[in-house]
Amino acid sequence: MPKLLFVTDAFFYPDNSGGAQHSSLYLFQSLRNRGWQVELVCGANLRSESIQRAYQYALRHRHIPWQLPNLSVVKDESLGYPCWRLLRRFHKTIDQRLQWLSTYLQKYKPDVILGHTSPDCPLLNYAAQQGYPSFFFLRSLYNFDRGIAIPETIHIIANAPFTAEKAKQFTQRDDIGIVLPFLNVNQYRAATRDRRYITFINPIPQKGVEVAIEIARQMPEAQFLFIQGKWTGFSDTRLQTYLQAIKSLKNITVWEHQSDMRQVYAVTDILLVPSQFEEAFGRVIVEAQVNQIPVVAANVGGITYSMGSGGIVIDPKDDIQSYVNALQTLRADSQLYNTLADRAFQNSQRVEFDPEHQVDCFIEWVETCRLTSTRSYSTQMEVSNYVTC
Repeated sequence: MPKLLFVTDAFFYPDNSGGAQHSSLYLFQSLRNRGWQVELVCGANLRSESIQRAYQYALRHRHIPWQLPNLSVVKDESLGYPCWRLLRRFHKTIDQRLQWLSTYLQKYKPDVILGHTSPDCPLLNYAAQQGYPSFFFLRSLYNFDRGIAIPETIHIIANAPFTAEKAKQFTQRDDIGIVLPFLNVNQYRAATRDRRYITFINPIPQKGVEVAIEIARQMPEAQFLFIQGKWTGFSDTRLQTYLQAIKSLKNITVWEHQSDMRQVYAVTDILLVPSQFEEAFGRVIVEAQVNQIPVVAANVGGITYSMGSGGIVIDPKDDIQSYVNALQTLRADSQLYNTLADRAFQNSQRVEFDPEHQVDCFIEWVETCRLTSTRSYSTQMEVSNYVTC
């Protein structure tokens, strides 16, 4: 039975709940279904949702499995498998966390170590230095922008062809695997559709909140729906300026973060993705497309790869009038709308978007890297030759 250990110094689900976390959860459960043993190590603190839930569980059952003043690690099995949550209040230094990890690794003896937060994660790097086959899931270009190198001892798994190509340029390495996000589109399929809103998800600068606000300002006849991200709500003082601009427009409705996105897609007419940074993949595009929702998106990063022909691409990315023209045309031309809606659905059914196919790719890449010391796998081919995995 192969053993996988996922490590991150940051919070993990449910304390941190986004596309990366949900994609990881799918991978873990699918590996377990295939006979793998999976365990997690992540950061936490006493106010973390997971810790509070575990503590309340203990109170309800009238037993306290730990004394809070001495608590350092909580074993949480609410995900269906062990998740070791290291409390930062007690593990104040990285040396303390690595000391715990060293003992744990000797007991668990994982076959694969996987991280996704940052390639300089001390837990991931320590495991790699100890000779454990270690992998970093590259889901954005943020770390490259910060100049953070990926050690040669850590194998790279990119989440899209675009990310892989950028990784090759940054690292000067050809041994880059590609595993797309584990996206179970059926979980995002709404039972009914009410084409009420032009929907914009996660109103932050990187996602193009300023562009979206100006588009809404120039389209007073249309109704817009803005969906807040879990960690980027308008309580964030940095976003108060945008909130004031939004409040001044009567045609924008704001919803808080939604744990079930089917509620959003059920009332969406068109998905607006005016990203102003290099999106690696853009999973909301495929989520919407499974509901036959056309997309109007910026031509940045890997968006065109993910969107296929199921929408309209805007270039340059901040051309407000081009967005307005595309949205107005889609709303007025039912034949064009239906054509793009059909193409959107067909795009969402691409074989490479099948999450089980991507689990196959993950296993194949991991096994190849573990067994091939020279790293001479087919990644020496051009990216175009292996992106279909």
